[in-house]
Amino acid sequence: MKVKGIALIFGGITFSQLFAVIIAYLTKPITIVSINPDGNVTAIVNSTTESLPASNITSHMIVQSISPFGLGTFGSLLVSATLVIGSLVAAFLLVLLLRRGYINYVISGILGVATFLLSYYVASFFLGYYSAISIGVPLVFASIIAAYGLYPRRFRGWLQLLVNVLVLLNGAELGFFLAVSFQKLTIIFLAFLFSAYDFYSVFRGPISRMLGKPSARAEDQEEVVERPERGFLGPMLVNFGEIEMGLGDITFYSMMPTAIFAEGMGMGLTLLEMLLIDVGVAATLVLLRKVRPLPGLPIPLLLGVIAFLA
Repeated sequence: MKVKGIALIFGGITFSQLFAVIIAYLTKPITIVSINPDGNVTAIVNSTTESLPASNITSHMIVQSISPFGLGTFGSLLVSATLVIGSLVAAFLLVLLLRRGYINYVISGILGVATFLLSYYVASFFLGYYSAISIGVPLVFASIIAAYGLYPRRFRGWLQLLVNVLVLLNGAELGFFLAVSFQKLTIIFLAFLFSAYDFYSVFRGPISRMLGKPSARAEDQEEVVERPERGFLGPMLVNFGEIEMGLGDITFYSMMPTAIFAEGMGMGLTLLEMLLIDVGVAATLVLLRKVRPLPGLPIPLLLGVIAFLA
């Protein structure tokens, strides 16, 4: 792999991670504990309980931790398992749609809407809900992603670069939402369970069916690769030249350091988490020379858990 390609990969990952952490820093997401008689609000900000004037709190800042099964170990495990099962079901539905020929429209529509909502949330925090820019720019971004899903061959050069940036931004924003929506223990379980899911999905599950797998031709035993049309995957991939990285990978690479930061564990551990993720990605790239395709989550996420235990 060329040096330029490696630089693009780590540059893209770092960009996404820093963007997610910056969002967490600027939005300062809080969890409201109680409203006091004096009009102040007791809230948790970066794992610290503080008393804040209610007038200083906006709806953008409020985060309700997703813990329908309780805050204990079992509850965190159930939440994580539910997300993994949901992802597996969604992936099989995509395979079904692929066979029926509807996949491009579905993926383009879903990712277009998701791009708008994610971009609108971030833009509206700084510019307000009804600003022309906070609505118009997300609409443009969403239109580009949707168009790319429908007409991928028309996106070349700077248009492909623009799509890469938008996918990185989507991954950063999704990583931010996951990081601030779940407690620390749930994040750790997500890292383990999605690493296992990624192994299964790439080698045995729905992703292997989308990507195709090697087969041997009877007449000369040459290895050929049978691949279905993969244009629909474009809005979910960052193209780094020789390597394509999925939106899910970018999301989890961004989630881990953002969760460290949001938990109030300090910038030092946040940077350490980013380094551990990068080391895991580097190890994965080395293994890619011998095994393709290869799941991108297990090594980086399992290394990333180390910082959570520090």
